[in-house]
Amino acid sequence: MPNMKTKQIDVNVDNNIVIINEKTLDNEKIKHSSYVKIRSKDKEVLCQVVATTSLIPEGYAGLTPKIISELKVKEEDVVNIFARKIPLSIEYVKKKRMGTIWTENQIRQIVNDICAGQYTDLEIGMFTLSQYFIGLTMDEIASLTKNMAEYGTTLQFGEPVYDKHSIGGVPGNKVSLLIVPIVAAAGLLIPKTSSRAITSPSGTADTMEVLAEVNFSADEILEIAPKVRGMLVWGGTLDLSPLDEIVIHKVERPLSIDPHSQMLASIFSKKISTGVDYLVLDMPTGTGTKMPTREDAINYAHEATELGRRLGIRVEAALSYGDQPVGRAIGPALEAKEALLTLEGKGSKSVLEKSIELAGILFEMAGLAPPTKGSELALKYIKSGKAKEKMEEIIGVQGGDPSIKPEDIPVGSKTQTIESPHDGYIVKLSNSAVKKIAFTAGAPRHKEAGVYLHKKIGEFVRKGEPLYTVYANSEGRLTDAVNVGANLRPYSIEGMIIQRISSGPRNQDIKE
Repeated sequence: MPNMKTKQIDVNVDNNIVIINEKTLDNEKIKHSSYVKIRSKDKEVLCQVVATTSLIPEGYAGLTPKIISELKVKEEDVVNIFARKIPLSIEYVKKKRMGTIWTENQIRQIVNDICAGQYTDLEIGMFTLSQYFIGLTMDEIASLTKNMAEYGTTLQFGEPVYDKHSIGGVPGNKVSLLIVPIVAAAGLLIPKTSSRAITSPSGTADTMEVLAEVNFSADEILEIAPKVRGMLVWGGTLDLSPLDEIVIHKVERPLSIDPHSQMLASIFSKKISTGVDYLVLDMPTGTGTKMPTREDAINYAHEATELGRRLGIRVEAALSYGDQPVGRAIGPALEAKEALLTLEGKGSKSVLEKSIELAGILFEMAGLAPPTKGSELALKYIKSGKAKEKMEEIIGVQGGDPSIKPEDIPVGSKTQTIESPHDGYIVKLSNSAVKKIAFTAGAPRHKEAGVYLHKKIGEFVRKGEPLYTVYANSEGRLTDAVNVGANLRPYSIEGMIIQRISSGPRNQDIKE
């Protein structure tokens, strides 16, 4: 394969591409849309070939700024382009569809090849979907978890580390912004690394980013966290589990899926990487969540605790109510406001209750409270203001304004409130519908976008009273979100009488 000079092209695409003149492709017998490796002195990158007749001169490789940076080259530098050899581990992935059990060595090779950039996007999709449709055994999950952790960065704090993780699936779950300061205020170390949204309108990192910086290096976390006792950071910049970020970006987020085995491996590989010793695992269960039935959640909890046992992490799985959103705010900015309000004792009751229950479990695991009494201790840190003070300290060390108030947080300037069409009780509030409305409004990419729920299940509403308000930054997104809500109708409203069944005469017995 030839040597070519580099030429930077001013395009921004997610996929790795190289643009080459058609005549060069013909001379070198390279096909359009085929995959080639581009090698510099420092790195090699797998790219898909795109043909052009005039954009790139003959003998040049047109590369995006992203690829230029990865290869550590500049324009007119010479790179080598050669045919891609399909990794042997692809065959292991293909055989999974027939139910083949992967060995430890096969899993290690798959992880190494994906992390080294040897797989195309379609092949990464095949790896992920094989888990989605076929699944892995517990031995395979444990092996996948260990190898994912080993490939990335590992943090060692030299003391017990506590953590909380939610499997997600229910919107509005901003409880980490309360749990971390509660636990840190008690002196326990809780350097929480969080993800951005995959299937929800806001991940913990998205919400925290409204208040402070979330991108930190491993060295910065090792220096800051022990001093302040708690942090809320995005794990994506830490290279803790590179394969996980690849799968999320390439497959899970675009397809809105989160395979069972990959979810477990994702959670626990990052816990290994951050040195977690004690973990409370929040498992929302209910209609519209990842665990729609109690049985699903119990089975998953047993798998999670077993995986923790194999990995040396003590795990307490907590099944939580997930039939409706947590709190009333959905979307990064709205959730940040609600979290701060709850720390002040003025926010959502459901957010407070869930936060102190989960923080209380960590207190019990740490021996700071007897069984079933941990939530009482957690509530004391809220009522005393110590949790709020700790959150202000965490915001400050992460580069935010520690004096920020809930009312200081900007939300979408374009709003529309949807009113109840009649009197009645809220008997159902659809998680999936609420998420779709928030997504359409722009969350989580547009942090000011989202949904505020004025009414929740069990509450009475009168005709004309507000049900929910949509927030957006543009009239177009607002209109689209309102239309989605009109089609999906997230609320079910009924009176005290659900249905009438009569014992009177049948229709044919009624005389005119």
